[in-house]
Amino acid sequence: MMARAPKPTWDRIERMIESGDGSGFGHDYQPWIKIKRWNPSPISFQFFRPIPPFKRSYHFLSKQEYKLGLLFLWAGCEIREQFPIWPWEHSHPETGRNIAFDRYLPPSIGTIDLCKEAGIEHGNFVGTKIPYVWTMDFCLHLPWVSQPAKTTTFVSAKPDSQTNPKLVNYFGRTMEKLEIERRYCLALGNNYFVGDHKAFSPELMKNLDAIISCSFIPSSHRAYKIKQQFLDRHGHRLQKEHLGFSFEVLQKDFGCNNLIAGLIQNNMCWNQNLDIDLSKPMTPAQTPVPGGKVLLSNLRKNLEGIQ
Repeated sequence: MMARAPKPTWDRIERMIESGDGSGFGHDYQPWIKIKRWNPSPISFQFFRPIPPFKRSYHFLSKQEYKLGLLFLWAGCEIREQFPIWPWEHSHPETGRNIAFDRYLPPSIGTIDLCKEAGIEHGNFVGTKIPYVWTMDFCLHLPWVSQPAKTTTFVSAKPDSQTNPKLVNYFGRTMEKLEIERRYCLALGNNYFVGDHKAFSPELMKNLDAIISCSFIPSSHRAYKIKQQFLDRHGHRLQKEHLGFSFEVLQKDFGCNNLIAGLIQNNMCWNQNLDIDLSKPMTPAQTPVPGGKVLLSNLRKNLEGIQ
């Protein structure tokens, strides 16, 4: 028997907020919506799994969110998924990350006021008079951006079919939610995008999914030092050698087993220690196809709103 979702009450919402749901940074972030036994999706494949470099598990409510999450992690973003935008006025999403910068961050307008301005019904939790807590699919922190108020980008993960104006009768409420999200980000001065993973190469998604587990090697792991030594000796050759070269040398000259050699090789591909276009097939017998660094740079610029 499927477990029942707890009934929303003010006491329950206050307890969730006090326990940290919908707040925190890095390892400590807790999504507002979490995958539980009582909220499986009848139409979407959900992902609940830890992804490097953080130890916490991510709560992706659809395949769309998971695949976009891969892209954002590859770009170097810190992801806060199922991020709450509260009904009432609240602190800027970056408040608390660096106390020295908090005074530069504007407050966030509550969704009740945004809905009133837009002439859109806000909505309550079913069977209650408690205002519903809206969430953003992704609140992204861009650590390479220097201006504190501009380090946040929001993304709503929606397929093209749900944002097609011709289908507004089918997805009218979705369009209303996107409008409130747009107004929320506009008021903050942050970038906002509606993302669809199908805008990117299926091969890129396939490769990112295959090597995401190797994206981060902690300094305490023996592979960390081996990788540095390998790059010192052979890094200048990687662009000219076939992809299997590093795997072979790591085994022969550094005494790595298959797991360690594979970890280091995939980590170098993820982090672009060699310029390899991950939107193309990775064939061990061929030299790497360049273009990965440009692709990564363009993705970051897009998230910044430059392109």
